[in-house]
Amino acid sequence: MAELIGYLLTLDAIITWSLASLVYKFGLGKTDTKGTILFRLCCVSLFTFIISLIIGSYSFFSRLSEHELTIYLISCLICGLSVTIGDLMYFTSLKKIDASRAFPLTQLSLVFVYPFAFFLFGEELTWSIFIGGMLIISSVFLLSKKDSENAEITNEREQIDNNKRETNIYIGVALATGAAFCWAITMVTFHQARAISHDVHVTNFIRTFLATISVATLGLFQRDYYCAFKKENREDLKYYGYMGIAGSLSLGLADSLFYEAAGINGLILTSTITANTPMVQQIFSILILKEKFRKRFLIAVCLIIIGNYIILFL
Repeated sequence: MAELIGYLLTLDAIITWSLASLVYKFGLGKTDTKGTILFRLCCVSLFTFIISLIIGSYSFFSRLSEHELTIYLISCLICGLSVTIGDLMYFTSLKKIDASRAFPLTQLSLVFVYPFAFFLFGEELTWSIFIGGMLIISSVFLLSKKDSENAEITNEREQIDNNKRETNIYIGVALATGAAFCWAITMVTFHQARAISHDVHVTNFIRTFLATISVATLGLFQRDYYCAFKKENREDLKYYGYMGIAGSLSLGLADSLFYEAAGINGLILTSTITANTPMVQQIFSILILKEKFRKRFLIAVCLIIIGNYIILFL
């Protein structure tokens, strides 16, 4: 029964992450990226705080030593900042490329997790990890490859537009890959913080709250982060709201479900199952956003999944 609950939690996380990526793609067409980051963090902080009061327990703070508390708070801070920077890079990539292209690239985070685990936790770096990593990285080249143009370029203006689209693809791919790297740091530091607290929901709130405070402070120097709260942008408030709801369900709930499932069925099995998220997202992108279906996307996603299975099981 416990394993079944773990599977259901994982499935819920996969669907939530996939749908949230579509909301982000839609909302970013109407909102400012920096403004979205702070507004979304505020929504997620409130949501995770409520969840932590209902489900979590803050009693573990009383039993932590000064050293453990310091390590815990530093881990939460790094976790919160890394996921926020990763989200900023991911949101920017969505302005450059399709969600069906950007989201699978974020699964490269698993490739980065293993070097961190090797250097920080002394885990073994095997040939299966290397081979699986090469398969996953090869998917980047497929996803970053531009569409073939059937029509001939007849004038200088069309050439400029074509070069701009090509540049946007490479920038978008680089940003999505950077987001994967940041999210890998998030996974490692969240794992460290949870090992100390043994409470997923409180840890999720603490990391989000620290990230919100950090970005709000940065906004004092870069006012773009506060644009969602300005009167002149009131007409776009509903779009910021959509992003806030998606963030609450994704960063606030799905992340917690993922770590709860990992606690039941193990991190290896749970991570393997969530490696199928790009496939689910690909289907949603085509059905809901009406994005173009590209056969190489399907091949790339399969490479990502196969690579993850080789890394985790061979």
